Amino acid sequence: MEQKLQLLSSSIQVDPNNPQIPQNLKHLKLEIFNELAANRQATEKHALHFCELEVTYLLISKQIENFELAIERLMKFYNQGLESRDKAHYTGIYLIYLLSFNKFAQYYSQIELLPKDTFSNPFVHFVLQLEYKLSIGSYSDLLGDYHPTGIETVFLERIMDTIRLQTALSANASYKSLTIENAIKLFNVKSVQELQQFAQKQHFKWKFDNHHVYFDNVQNVENPLNSEFLIQNSLRYVHEFDKII
Repeated sequence: MEQKLQLLSSSIQVDPNNPQIPQNLKHLKLEIFNELAANRQATEKHALHFCELEVTYLLISKQIENFELAIERLMKFYNQGLESRDKAHYTGIYLIYLLSFNKFAQYYSQIELLPKDTFSNPFVHFVLQLEYKLSIGSYSDLLGDYHPTGIETVFLERIMDTIRLQTALSANASYKSLTIENAIKLFNVKSVQELQQFAQKQHFKWKFDNHHVYFDNVQNVENPLNSEFLIQNSLRYVHEFDKII
């Protein structure tokens, strides 16, 4: 069984687009969990290893619709006390997933279940700091010294996309206009055309000329915060967004 798991792991790492992987996953899942039902203690480690591989594959292939069941199945094994070398990393991925989909009740419930030594893991510690910064709206240094390179980027990108949209909504409601140069930086796009596509996708009725973008839905009341400060703070966030892309 361990050899089959190792072969599956190699296949996922070499070519996650291999059309045989889903079928191999299905067959191996049936085999392992049938054995688990008959002899739980002897098969738990294999089931745990399989669940970690399944989560990895679903994220690499960006099958987020199937990810939730897979990660929750994996977390049940962890919460029952089973250990693996990558337990802290997958726990961190689960926490980021919960944050990115606004599942805060589940996030805090999972935090309560974590052993104390898990909090010292650098990746889990990063996730906890990320949640804190999100909770207080501190977006300018969201990633700190962390440089994501693994499968967790799927959910970090989702979080950053949400922040970008909120930044756009704020600008749309608060500012009369921005220069094209600042708008391109603020919304992290590469051209005026891409900025126009972004506005159209979000159903913003912005107008463009050669030098400025003019926002709709401008509030008549004066913004209590300094506009230049808000713009500069948002531009600092763009630097953090670039680290993920």
